[in-house]
Amino acid sequence: RQMVRSIIAEGVPHHKNPVPDAAEHHGIVASSAIMGIDPTTGDYPADKEQQVELAFAHLRKVMGAAEVDAQDVVKFTFFFADKADRPLVNRHWLELYPDDKARPARHALAADLPRGCILQIEFLAATGRG
Repeated sequence: RQMVRSIIAEGVPHHKNPVPDAAEHHGIVASSAIMGIDPTTGDYPADKEQQVELAFAHLRKVMGAAEVDAQDVVKFTFFFADKADRPLVNRHWLELYPDDKARPARHALAADLPRGCILQIEFLAATGRG
């Protein structure tokens, strides 16, 4: 019987709880919450653009550790402390998905996030492995 494979990405600040950055089973990869924590300080930067930049940098590292290509991802969920910050993700979104005919589903939700955190990212991917 195949077991779930836990994925830990190097250089991504780890959760305080005992959870991996992502997990894979039968070629399906689901991430845990990915946030814009500064790995050198362990804090969320007060500058919102910097925090979103870090969140997407961590996202790319988690995807890399999971061997997930941008086109493997079928859905992103963005959790915002304030949904007015939604436009801050668009530049990064367009870098990952410049072709408007080859983008995964995307959903934004308001959430009660940790103090100082403005964004959490989750993804679901189908790799075709397994």
